[in-house]
Amino acid sequence: MYILGLTTLGDSAAALIEDGRIVAAAEEERFSRKKHHSGFPYKAIEFCLDHAGITLKDVEHVGHYWKPWILRHKAMQAVKSAFVSRDMFRARADRGIAQVGDSYLGMFKHPKRLREHFGPSDFKFHYFEHHQTHAASAFFVSPFETAAVLTWDGTGEDTTTLFSRGRGNELEVLRRIKLPHSLGQFYSAVTNYIGFDMFAGDEWKVMGLAAYGKPKFYDFFREKVLTTNGHGDFKFNIQVLDHHLAKHYKFPDAIVNELGPGRKRGEELTEHHWDVACSAQKALEDTAIYLVKQIKEMTGEENLCMAGGVAFNSVMNGRIFHETPFKNFYVQPAAGDAGCSLGSALMVWHQLLGNKREVVMDHAYWGPGFSNDECRSALDEAGLRYETLEDDVLLPRLAKMISEGAIIGWFNGRMELGPRALGARSFLADPRRSDMREILNHKVKLREWFRPLAPSMHEENGTEVFGVEHHDPFMITVIEVAEEYKDRIPAVVHVDGTARPQMVSRKTNPRYWALIDEFKKLTGIPMLLNTSFNVQEPIVCTPKDAVNTFKNSNFDALVLENNLVIRERQLPDA
Repeated sequence: MYILGLTTLGDSAAALIEDGRIVAAAEEERFSRKKHHSGFPYKAIEFCLDHAGITLKDVEHVGHYWKPWILRHKAMQAVKSAFVSRDMFRARADRGIAQVGDSYLGMFKHPKRLREHFGPSDFKFHYFEHHQTHAASAFFVSPFETAAVLTWDGTGEDTTTLFSRGRGNELEVLRRIKLPHSLGQFYSAVTNYIGFDMFAGDEWKVMGLAAYGKPKFYDFFREKVLTTNGHGDFKFNIQVLDHHLAKHYKFPDAIVNELGPGRKRGEELTEHHWDVACSAQKALEDTAIYLVKQIKEMTGEENLCMAGGVAFNSVMNGRIFHETPFKNFYVQPAAGDAGCSLGSALMVWHQLLGNKREVVMDHAYWGPGFSNDECRSALDEAGLRYETLEDDVLLPRLAKMISEGAIIGWFNGRMELGPRALGARSFLADPRRSDMREILNHKVKLREWFRPLAPSMHEENGTEVFGVEHHDPFMITVIEVAEEYKDRIPAVVHVDGTARPQMVSRKTNPRYWALIDEFKKLTGIPMLLNTSFNVQEPIVCTPKDAVNTFKNSNFDALVLENNLVIRERQLPDA
C-alpha cells in the first residue's frame, strides 16, 4: 500500500511510504530553487511517484499536515489583541485574512489539485492536526517502543507546544499549550529585533551569534517576556514583544525602553546585539528544559522524541540531551514542517490503519540520486573537463587535496531530507585550518562571519572528541569539545568551545565514512569540515545544480559521484 504525505505551506514537501517503509521524501525548494518554498509541492510529489515507479492511481491514501477548519482560536486571539494595541490587531487581521483566503481554504482543493495534475485516482484524503504530524514524524520512526514526545514550533492551527506519549503504533495527546504562548514565535520575534529576517529562516543566525555575547538581559526576558509558572506551563507576553508586529519590524515601547530600538537591516552588529541574542537563547533553553522536565514527570518515560521548528535549536538540544533526566533521545533530520509530510503518511499507516511499526529512520538520504552517466552528461553539457575515477583512487586523492587546503563540492548518492547537509550534498574542507571558517563564510558561502561550521566525523570517535558518550547522526545537537581536541580542529569549534557534530555511520553512508577514513589516515583526525553545498540558495539537488554552483562560485574541486572536476584545469571560459 502506497501512502503520500504532504506539507503545503512554508517548507512544502512530499513523502511516500509503502507498507510503512519510507520510499522517498524531499522538500519542494530543492526543485523550485526557492528557499523555504511555500505552496503545493508538485515537483516533490512528482519525484516521489517517479522514484517508486508508480502513478497517483497507485496511491491509496494521502495525508495532509493541517486541519484548515480550526480557525476559532486564532480569530479570538486577534480580537483580544485589539484591546492591547491597534497596530497589534491590524498585524494579525491582515495576516489572518490572507491566510484564510489563500492558504487555509485552498487546502480543501488539494484532492482536486492532485487529480488534475497527476491523473485520476481513488485515494482517500485525510487532514491531520499539525502538531500530531510533527509527533508522528519523530516517534513512529524512532528506535523506541515507548517514549515521551514533545513538539514545539511557531504554531499549528492553534497549538504551539504538544505533550504526547508514544506507545507502539499509537500516539496519545497529554497536554497542549496554545497561542499566543509560543517558543517559536518568541525566537522569531527576537530574530527580527536583531535585524534579521524570520521569513528567511534567520533564527539560525541568532543561535550562532548568541555564543559571542553575554546574558545581560536574561532577567528581563525571563521575568517580562518568557515566563514559567511552576505548573508545567509558560507564558509569552506579547505586550512586551509581539511576533506579528516583529514581522513588520515594529516593537512595543516596553521592549524598546528596556533594550533600545530594534536593529535596522544592514546596520552594524554590535556587542549589544550579541548580548540580546545570548540572553534570548538562554531564556529559550531554560524554558525548554523546564518543559522537558515536566513531560518527564507526566510520563515517567526514559526516552524522549522531539520535533517542530524549535527542535532545530541545536544548542538547546545539546543541553536537553545532557541536563535532563531522560536517558535516550531522538530528533529526526526534518524536524520542521517539511517533516510533517512524512508524519502525515505515518499517521495514516499507524494511527489510522493500526499497522505495526517496523522502521527506524537512521539516515536522511531519501531524495533524488543520480548515476555516473547522468553526472557526466551534466559535465559535458557545461563544457567542464573531468576525470572518472574508481573510489580506491578517488577517495585517497580527495583526502590529500583537502589536507592541503582544497575546498571540495561533494555530490554523493541520494539527497538529504531536511536542512542539514549530511554527506550527500556538502562542501568539505580541513577542520585543522584556523582560517577555513573565514574562507568558507566570506569567499564561498557569502554569509556572515559569525556562522559556525560543523564536523562530520566517524561515529566511533565521539567519546574521544567530546569527552562524553554522544551520538548524533543528524547534526541537531551542540556539545562542548574535549579540551585536548579544541586546538586540533579550530575550524569547526565555535567561539564558546562547542561543535555541532554529525556522527557518520559506516552502515548508512559507507562512501562518506571511507572518505573521512582516508583523511584520518593522513592526518590522524577522524573528521572533515562539512557545510551545505549551496551559495545563497537551497542545497543543490541535481548534477546541473552542482555544476551551476561550481561555475558561479569559488571552490577548488567538484565531485559528482566518481567524476572529479578541478577548477585550475578548466579552460578560461569554462
